[in-house]
Amino acid sequence: MNKAEIKKNLNAPNILSFIRLLCVPLFLTLFFVYQPNYIPAFVVFVVASVTDVIDGIIARKCNLITQLGIVLDPLADKLLKMSALFALGFNGIISWWLVAMLFAIDFAMIIAGVVLYRRKITIPSNAVGKTGTFVMSIGLIMSFFPEVFAPWHEYILYIGLGIVISSVILYIALNFKTVIAKMKEFGKQKKESKKHGEIASSQNEQTAVDDKATEDSQETENNTENDLDKEKSDKENKKQVA
Repeated sequence: MNKAEIKKNLNAPNILSFIRLLCVPLFLTLFFVYQPNYIPAFVVFVVASVTDVIDGIIARKCNLITQLGIVLDPLADKLLKMSALFALGFNGIISWWLVAMLFAIDFAMIIAGVVLYRRKITIPSNAVGKTGTFVMSIGLIMSFFPEVFAPWHEYILYIGLGIVISSVILYIALNFKTVIAKMKEFGKQKKESKKHGEIASSQNEQTAVDDKATEDSQETENNTENDLDKEKSDKENKKQVA
């Protein structure tokens, strides 16, 4: 990444996303240190979730959407959500099978996002995915107060899970052909780049061989001339002696 790209990516939305990433270890620390008082961890979770809303608004209104931000924003959001699910599941507030399913979906989406980013393919989120994230956030917020909302917090999470699965299916249905086409194009470009690199390398090697041959030939000519000059000089010396 050159200086221009660094400057472009160092904007307010991406900084907020990075701060949200830093909130993940802070949230986990507060959750387990102060349990069963979940208020400190809850405050960090809410503040971090609010930054998710703010960075999206700033990015759209100020036209600060970058390829890094398209990946970093959902990555930070998913890691924050996954840390909350882990902590709540560990304390038995949320069923482990629900945590496992949500983990699997989010982990798969993170891996897919990284793979697509490395191939310079970006797919923006859709309304269904955003709705699922919102519902999941409501369910997670309710889960911090199980004595008040149980078992309704899990019912909300079930609904969120259904929406998330629908969002994944919709992603695949709408973007499968586009992703495959772009991946083929990326592979083709990579092959062409490799081919050009091999040709350039071969040309450089051939040039080096030609230069070496020229040097050897010139050295041979110089040696021959030196031998002739020496032979001529010896003959003249002999003639003078005679």
